[in-house]
Amino acid sequence: MDALFSRPAHAASRPSGTQAVARAAALLRAIAASPRREIGLADLARALELERPTAHRILQRLVEEGLVRQNPATRGYQLGPLVYELGLAAQPPLTLYSVSSDALTAVAQGSGDTAFAIITSGLDGVCLDRREGSYPVKALMLEVGRRRPMGSGAGSIAMLATLPPEAAERILDTNAARLRAAGEPDTQALKRMVRQARQTGYAVNAPGEAPEIMSIGVAVQNAYGTPIMGLSICALRFRIEKRLDALARLLRAGKSEIEARLQPAPAA
Repeated sequence: MDALFSRPAHAASRPSGTQAVARAAALLRAIAASPRREIGLADLARALELERPTAHRILQRLVEEGLVRQNPATRGYQLGPLVYELGLAAQPPLTLYSVSSDALTAVAQGSGDTAFAIITSGLDGVCLDRREGSYPVKALMLEVGRRRPMGSGAGSIAMLATLPPEAAERILDTNAARLRAAGEPDTQALKRMVRQARQTGYAVNAPGEAPEIMSIGVAVQNAYGTPIMGLSICALRFRIEKRLDALARLLRAGKSEIEARLQPAPAA
C-alpha cells in the first residue's frame, strides 16, 4: 500500500546516467509543483539539495530539449512546450477521470462550491479534475494538473488517514520542508488532522496560503482499501463551518458512487 507514495532510491546509489535522469525528473516535478508554475535556480537547487552548477547544467539541457523554458524577464524556469506535446500523446488516467466525473459534478452542484478530485503521484497530490458550483465567490485553490505535497489540502489528508499510521507519518515527515514552504501547519498539527480524519471519516483543513478558505475531504478507496483519490470541497470558511455535517454526507455519497463504479463486474 505504501508503494503509492514511495520515492525512488537515493540517486547516489545509481549509475551516473540514471542519476541524471532522476535529477532531471525531480527538477521537472519541482517546476510543476511551484505555485506560480515558475521557480528560480536557487530555489530549485535548495529544494532538491543539488549544487547550483549541477542544477543549472541539467536545466540548460532541458531548455535545449524543449522540456523547460526560461523566462527572459525573471530568469525563472517554467515547463516547456515539449512537456505539453508529450502530454497530448500520453495515456491519461481515463478510468478514474470518467468514473469520478458525474460524482464530482454532483458534489459541486449539491454544495454550490468548488469540488476537486486529487490523485497521488509519488509524494505529491495532483489535481485530476475541478468543478465549480453556483455560489458567486469561488475558492479556486487548484487548477487541473497542479501538484502539491501530500498533506496539503483536505483531500490528501483524508487519503493519508486511510493509510497505516506509520506510513502516513513517514510521508508527512518526508514532505515536512515542502509543506512548511507552502505555508501549511507544522508536521505535528498535520498528524493531528490525520488522526482526527481517521475518527470522523473526513478531513478538514484551512489552506496555508488562504486562511479565510477551508476545505473538507474524503478518501476514495479501491476494492482492496487502497486510497486512490481525494474528493474535496473548498469554499469560504463560514460556508464550510456552518454546513460541516451536510457537506460530509454529500462527499460520502460521491465517494460511494465512485467506489461502486470501480467495483469489478460480476462474473457471468
